[in-house]
Amino acid sequence: MSVTTTGTIDSRGSERGAFATLAHGVRLTPEFREGLGLTALLALLATAGRIVVPVAVQQTIDNGLSGSQADLGLVRLACGLALLAVVVTAVANYATNVRLYRTTERGLSALRVRAFRRVHDLSVLHQAAERRGSLVSRVTSDVDTMSTFMQWGGLLIVVSAVQLTLATVLMLFWSWQLTLVVYLCFLPLVLAVRVFQKRLQEAFGIVRTRIGAMLGAIAETVVGAPVIR
Repeated sequence: MSVTTTGTIDSRGSERGAFATLAHGVRLTPEFREGLGLTALLALLATAGRIVVPVAVQQTIDNGLSGSQADLGLVRLACGLALLAVVVTAVANYATNVRLYRTTERGLSALRVRAFRRVHDLSVLHQAAERRGSLVSRVTSDVDTMSTFMQWGGLLIVVSAVQLTLATVLMLFWSWQLTLVVYLCFLPLVLAVRVFQKRLQEAFGIVRTRIGAMLGAIAETVVGAPVIR
């Protein structure tokens, strides 16, 4: 019965999408939600600051240097605003990373404690039916993978989404024809990413199984050594 239950849980976890898995992890670990609003606001500010420099360069070339006589006042103003935006972006980016790392490690520490508690609460029959490495890998390699995703992948999703939105707004402002061409070229990438995501999910499932088998073989060798002696 325990093996069937475990298989059901694993299949459900494999069938979840990336966002569904992330939302489920946030629900299980309230520590992830602490200060999430301020962290997201800082990430948005850092992302918006990256758009200022290209706009400042475009305005300087078109309006400050395009005429027979350069408008030095406009050039100085654009350069000053761009410099200010770069400084604000750097500070916001640093604060975002620090807050994200601290929140992630605090949440994953609590998640790891709960996972160990869950493993220890399992019946002896259930633990005997499972390979030792399968249970160990859930509270070690899986949690480390979540840590990497939360600190890099999660932040990249937010930053990329905001950058895409701001770039779309700017392109629509200057040329809707250019926006249409860009999105037509972008559509095949979106479709390809969904295919690659499914393949990566299947490959990662195989990696999890092999890591569990490796840890199980090592654990059974170590635990069985006194018996053999």
